[in-house]
Parts: sequence; structure tokens; C-alpha cells
Amino acid sequence: MIDITLSQKRMLVAVDSLQDMELLELAVSLAGLQSAELSALFIEDIDLFQLAGLPFASEIDRMTSAALQFNSLQISQKSDRQLERLRKRLADIEKRSKLSVSLKVVRGRYLTEALAAAAGVDFLLFARTRVSKPAATVKIGAKQHYITPVWVVFNGTEASERAIKLAADIATSRKSGLNIILDEAEGGGEVAGLERRAKKLLEGVQVSSHFFAESKPDYGSVLQYVLQRGCCMALMSANQQEPERTQRAASLFAEKAGCPVLLVS
Repeated sequence: MIDITLSQKRMLVAVDSLQDMELLELAVSLAGLQSAELSALFIEDIDLFQLAGLPFASEIDRMTSAALQFNSLQISQKSDRQLERLRKRLADIEKRSKLSVSLKVVRGRYLTEALAAAAGVDFLLFARTRVSKPAATVKIGAKQHYITPVWVVFNGTEASERAIKLAADIATSRKSGLNIILDEAEGGGEVAGLERRAKKLLEGVQVSSHFFAESKPDYGSVLQYVLQRGCCMALMSANQQEPERTQRAASLFAEKAGCPVLLVS
């Protein structure tokens, strides 16, 4: 295992009403891997609250197809119930894992609030609704096993070096492959040079790795490969100079590829 833990780290996991507890469990394992403090950010959907405030708003019962009253009080009560379940789960996690756990509640739009909170932490974990994607297979004996790879964006920055090291640890622990996206558009380095640096960082790591070159700022060239091969997690570094680029890339993996994203500062 590559040890990148030099001091107490801080990990934030962003959850909302769409998330189940799988993302929390993933955050627990990652926080334990890095000996990090774990914080949860519960994001109440501001658009939902604003919609519920409209006089003509209603929702359709899935069982009866009947129109039901849809108001701010109902939304608030539902959010309170979800928040209470989250508090109980975090208390259980803290007791079970011995991690230091905290909770903060905000109201806003999920990705906007999650990425805004990234500045104060070492790792930010978030995801949108999970979707099924095809994955690579390997034959062991007479059975086919699905191996969904870990993806990591490497652009030569110090943060991306930390990301690739952590990605290698995750891929090793999951016994999955590691796919490295060489982002020359952001880092300014040539693909060949980035690949040499990445391989040096991965020396001694026993994990199958593949490299993909990306020169477009919208990651359009590599997205098709992500969709074809599947994605159990995507790691990337936070771009402090161009935060909007980070948001575009993170949104791409979370929403279009349907995989959890770990942003490394």
C-alpha cells in the first residue's frame, strides 16, 4: 500500500434525499484508509422547497395515481425524518468504526453546495443517482467475474499525485483495475511525460493499469470509454485556479458516468 497519510486528514461526504447509505459506507472505508476525520454534509434540495411553496404544486401517488397535496410543511417533515435517520446512522458509524464523525446541514443545490465545501477539506466524496453500467470481465475457472475499474485523472499537479496514489490503494483493495486519464489540457504537460511520471508513482503497485490521453477540457474523448468499461469510483484533483473546470469534470463523472467521485485537494 502506498502511504500518503502524513497528518490528520479531513474527509467530507455530501448526501441528500436521493442518496442511500451505500455512499456513507464508502466514505467510512475511505476515511479509515486515510485515518481521516469524517464529516457528512446533508444538502436539502432548495428547488424542491421552492416548488412546494407554489399553490398549484402536487405529487402523484405511485400506487393509486391520485394527486396529493404537496406543500412546504410536508417536504420539511420528510427532510427532518431523513436527517434523523442520518444522525442515527452516523452515531452508529462513529461507535462501530472509532472514527470522529460530524454533521452539517445546508439548503441549496447538491453539486453546487458539495463543491463549495471542498475548499475546507482534504477529500470530498459525492455521487448522484447510481446507474447501471457495463463492466470489464475476467474469467476465473469456469465463471465470469465483473471487474469495474477505478478511474483517476492525472495532470501532474501535487494534488493529482495524491489522487493517483490513493486510487492505486483503492484499486488494490478492491482487486479491480486502475484506469489513468492523462489530462494534458489542464496540467500543460505532454502525454508522454505525464505517463512516465504516473508510472513512476505506481512503481511497486500490483494492479493492472491502463492509460488514456485527454486533451479536451470537457473530457469528451474519454467519456465513451468510461461508459463502456464502467466506473466504481473516479478520483480527481481540485483545480484551485479554475474551479469551474473542476465542477464540469466532477459533474461529468457523477451524472453521466453514474459513479461516486472523490475530489482530492
